[in-house]
Amino acid sequence: MQIKYAATQSTKPKDFITWDPKFKIGIPVIDGQHEHLVQLCNEFYQSLLKNNDTWEYRVLVKQTLEKCLNYAATHFKEEERLMIASNFSGYAQHKASHDAFTEKCEITAIRIDKLTTSEGVKFALFLRDWIQTHIAHEDRLYLPTLLEFLKKNQSKPDGQQS
Repeated sequence: MQIKYAATQSTKPKDFITWDPKFKIGIPVIDGQHEHLVQLCNEFYQSLLKNNDTWEYRVLVKQTLEKCLNYAATHFKEEERLMIASNFSGYAQHKASHDAFTEKCEITAIRIDKLTTSEGVKFALFLRDWIQTHIAHEDRLYLPTLLEFLKKNQSKPDGQQS
């Protein structure tokens, strides 16, 4: 008699935040960065779920958070460069939003060794909500100005001429 085994379900954890095509703003370089930020937020959350109080756990959470913050800084510089180039009137307000996010993240990164799991999850919720709100609303505010600039200059967002 041969025993048949049922296929097991995937052990991949469910994403904390799911990339949705409706997040796309139509600028490929920015859309790619946004999608990567969503992936990094998921990595941070998944690192929290390993929830054991070992030194390795703390290092993993800290490294994952630092990776997320470093990439966010790169993304913010690119967005801000495009806003300045296109003379976006809301640049100062948008940059202030980036700066406030960065400050909160830096404070959390400094405290990461003392962060409880509950505080870590609250921070992950903050990341998720901020990413969704920022991409879905705030980034769309500079889009008309940027698209007009790109149309007039017949250039791509990465600065290459077409």
